[in-house]
Amino acid sequence: MFAASQGTQLEQVDGSTDDKPICVPSQVSESAFELFLSVCYNKPDVLKICNKAVIQLLELSDMYLCKDARVYAVHHLQRQRYSLEPTQLISLALKYNVKEILPHAIERLVSARINDISDDEFRAVGSVVWNTMFKVKERLDVHRRIIACEAPPMVHAGTCTKQKLCEDDWKQLWWNGMGRFLLDGRNPQPYKDAVERFEKLDIGEINLDCWKAVLYIVKARSAFDHERKLITRTADDLVKYLIVEPNFEDFGRLVH
Repeated sequence: MFAASQGTQLEQVDGSTDDKPICVPSQVSESAFELFLSVCYNKPDVLKICNKAVIQLLELSDMYLCKDARVYAVHHLQRQRYSLEPTQLISLALKYNVKEILPHAIERLVSARINDISDDEFRAVGSVVWNTMFKVKERLDVHRRIIACEAPPMVHAGTCTKQKLCEDDWKQLWWNGMGRFLLDGRNPQPYKDAVERFEKLDIGEINLDCWKAVLYIVKARSAFDHERKLITRTADDLVKYLIVEPNFEDFGRLVH
């Protein structure tokens, strides 16, 4: 039986003999390969694993179509997502077809300052993502300007005896407060932070009961539901368009 097998022309796989070792890519460190073996056969020490090794583990999982290594790497990246730049997360998601980390990265990239992003980061993310992001950012900028300029309608309480004065002060307070916070040319505030600063302002002649009622509406963030929904929908669309997860059932590599 052994003689017969030796006479065949079957190609030996990496690692089958000492003369046919496993060839690890040069960009994968020894520690990352040890992590790969540990994930496959043992339980690695999570506290001692750095992001760089996990990214290399993702490379190995893609190279050897190892589902366990991929699941472990993706889970780690999800836990450590705030320690990585959104452009790096998107690059990893696109390169290794990881849908789990893309929505979070897209949400962070929307609020990023474009001038702070390097040329290398632009190239890593790709034109499809950037074209989509620029369109989304423009729509959100228009929406933000509308919110800043249009105060929520004031519904006066029964205790309000000076409704005209209350209404005028409310509109002025909104523009001088929320309008300025949201549209600040040097440091525009996120809606949540703007509201926290806004509610500390002097309300002037606004009736206290009217103020409490309208502030409840402002804190509900209903005006910014559009922003959250647009970002979520955009991220979901990019996942569907760009990500094709590997099929481990037949050990084939899906391409798009």
